[in-house]
Amino acid sequence: MATKLLGRPAQFLSRIPRPALRWAVRVAILAVVTPVILQWLIAYVVGNDARLLPPQLQHAKNLLVVTAHPDDECLFFSPSILGVLDRNKNVMGGLLVMSTGNNYGKGGLRRQELKGSCKSLGIHSQRCVALDHPDLQDDPKRWWNTQLIESSVHEHVVKWEVDAIITFDEGGVSGHINHRAVSAAVRHYTATNPKAPVAYSLTTTSLIRKYTILGDLPLTALPFMWRILEALCYPARKVDPDHSHRALAANTWHRYLLTRGAFASHGSQYTWDRYLYMVLSRYVWFNDLKRLPHVSDSQQGRA
Repeated sequence: MATKLLGRPAQFLSRIPRPALRWAVRVAILAVVTPVILQWLIAYVVGNDARLLPPQLQHAKNLLVVTAHPDDECLFFSPSILGVLDRNKNVMGGLLVMSTGNNYGKGGLRRQELKGSCKSLGIHSQRCVALDHPDLQDDPKRWWNTQLIESSVHEHVVKWEVDAIITFDEGGVSGHINHRAVSAAVRHYTATNPKAPVAYSLTTTSLIRKYTILGDLPLTALPFMWRILEALCYPARKVDPDHSHRALAANTWHRYLLTRGAFASHGSQYTWDRYLYMVLSRYVWFNDLKRLPHVSDSQQGRA
């Protein structure tokens, strides 16, 4: 019986014309090799070029990452955080989490676990903050008060002299309603407050693209391809303003291990599915970011 089962794939392959089989093998090899080469190029060779990592992020003095729950920072944002902080030791990183993640009554524990994650990612403990406001409690069915989020973000922008923000886009990566509320609040903040710093949002993809490890990188890198080629040929001397609207960051192997170490700090969340996530998800390997509209953009347009 086992021999018959094993023989069926061989019989099927024998029916495929050899030229078609050779092309199928070549395409399969290309599909595997291309993402790996791209990851290596972006992570190790051209990742610090201003055409991939804009000066607004690369040379920020005080970076603020705004999330919804403890562990968001390493599940989604680690390539961006490490891409900035690991390249420039003069950048002070900050993390503002809008809740303690107390949906299952573990808020106090998750807040403590967050400190270990921040340490792994290079964020100082004094700038690793999880709020516990009664109107901003972890709830997958509740839209948060965006005005309250804006107020908290602005408070920490002033307190820490923040000059760059990274947060969710309108899809919230996972679609979580709390993530999307954070995105809406930061988007409104930068679009209406002249004193708001530049802000970038992490791009949400489809579920299939999300769990392809590096397989989604060629598609993600497609808009950056000419920039990557330019960066390989010659370093950026004068930065084109158009290049500042998007960013692409990839983890080196060392940064990926730091990401694993950061999430290991969240012991209460380390279930078997999260273990798979830390291998399969594109968000632990690379990030692509888009700059949020700023009130100064419309002012420049009128001028």
